[in-house]
Amino acid sequence: MPAEYATRITSAADEVLASLLDDAPPATAHREVMRRIKTAAACAHAPHSRWHRHPDPLRAASEWLVQLRGLQAASGLFTSGDNVDSPPDSSFTLNDLVITRDLLDHAPQPAWAEVSHGLGEIAAQAAGAVVDGGVHTPNHRWEIASALAGLARITGDERARERARQWLAEGVDVDEDGVYSERSANYAAYVSNPSLLTLAAELDRPDLRDIVHRNLHAIIDLTDEGEVETVHSRRQDQREVFVTGPFATQWRRFAVGGCSRCAAAAREAESAARYDPVDALAQTLLEPELATGIPDGVTAPVDRRFALGLWRQRNADRMLTVHGGSDVPHAGRVASGLACNPTVLRLRHGSVLLDSLRLSRDFFGLGPFRAQRAQESDGVITLTEDLSAGYYQPLPEAERRPDGDYPVEFEGRFAAAMAFSRRASDQVRLQTTMRVRPEADGVRLEVDFTGADVPYAVELAFRPGGQLTGGRDLGGGVVELVEGVATYRVGADEIVVGPGNGTGADRPPAYHPGEAYTFLGGTDALTGPRVYVTGRTTSRLVLTIQGRSRGAGPGR
Repeated sequence: MPAEYATRITSAADEVLASLLDDAPPATAHREVMRRIKTAAACAHAPHSRWHRHPDPLRAASEWLVQLRGLQAASGLFTSGDNVDSPPDSSFTLNDLVITRDLLDHAPQPAWAEVSHGLGEIAAQAAGAVVDGGVHTPNHRWEIASALAGLARITGDERARERARQWLAEGVDVDEDGVYSERSANYAAYVSNPSLLTLAAELDRPDLRDIVHRNLHAIIDLTDEGEVETVHSRRQDQREVFVTGPFATQWRRFAVGGCSRCAAAAREAESAARYDPVDALAQTLLEPELATGIPDGVTAPVDRRFALGLWRQRNADRMLTVHGGSDVPHAGRVASGLACNPTVLRLRHGSVLLDSLRLSRDFFGLGPFRAQRAQESDGVITLTEDLSAGYYQPLPEAERRPDGDYPVEFEGRFAAAMAFSRRASDQVRLQTTMRVRPEADGVRLEVDFTGADVPYAVELAFRPGGQLTGGRDLGGGVVELVEGVATYRVGADEIVVGPGNGTGADRPPAYHPGEAYTFLGGTDALTGPRVYVTGRTTSRLVLTIQGRSRGAGPGR
């Protein structure tokens, strides 16, 4: 096994370098330029690489080094990218620089001395700006602290080490479940976990390794069929598919230490998309123990509630996610850095995936259902939301202005020069209660409403690639379920939804994202195969979502 692993990652890294040397377009961003230098150095210093001591990687690295110097401003920070004069963005490059310098020092080749020296000069020029620099996202603290710890070792500047400790003194933003405050698989994989592992080694902080290990176990529980759940994320990946490849070497690190859960995850992730063999090779050259054997691994069923308002069940045949952790109800707005995804439920049965269930209402443009409260009792998950919108009364006499010049205020759904806070209002309310009852072959969904009489539509969006039957055809692979059931089939597996709930001009089968999107002409609507079940809030909706496999009866 050790020889097989080392051979596999070396061969894959060799192919990455070959593509860069042959026909890769020129790099313009500092992070990519540094990544190319790292790739050349790793392959040239790997004993079993076909590029070992070959002149081409050195020639390319020397050219890329010149380019990297040109991207460094007088401040020491790098200039390309959308964040201007950014210490944390520069730190991504500097972290790769530190690893590359360590590779060159670990098994020195005299021919690479000038590259090593040039990287040291870049590090020295950057150190002051990174020591003094600030951040603007939670994960940046760990990225910049990791770079500072490495820069301290390379440059001997102890201010950098102390600054790293200052960032860490804020406390790592991880909850009891091992989920970072940004809840992002992307930033856990690429920033927080690798940075904290570096800091654990550089600053002798084994507690930081424990945090990463907890996060990796949370990621395992949030993984299904090689995809990590992102519906609860506060970052860009909340509406994206994120695969496990970037976590592979992190899992392997703990698998080598004997963790059977991480071993099972590492084996699968090492053949997943976005696996980085260059980084795996660089880490293994510096820490050969990463290439040693790992346990066979254990993959266990999951039934877990996360404190953030997320429920996850998974076994070999089925996966269920219920999401009640949106930030929008508490923040009062949709914004970057908040968990805004209105998907309430995801369900996989075999090879068929209900990617998203959402509840859309026409209620003052306030958007789709996002739970304010989420709780579980006797196996039933209850999600509740209370909305209100006001009609405003005339201003009191003392508040009136003859010139009509009133302050602009945001009243919860829109802004106007109306001095809303000084007016009495008549509130229109709508309470929505959704109960999710997991069953052996799927879920039963019960939705009750109190308050205003408005139309709603439940949207069920499926992962493309299957066949949708049943319902009234709306075109484009979309149906309205008026009566009976709709079935989405992939191979021998299917998910059946029903019963239908009628139709009418006063209950359109459509999703409404809310004024937060539409006033700018935007949307967060989904595409692909979809089923709509419509109604009005004057009556209860009961919907069954059932997984079946042909020849196996209900369930599997």
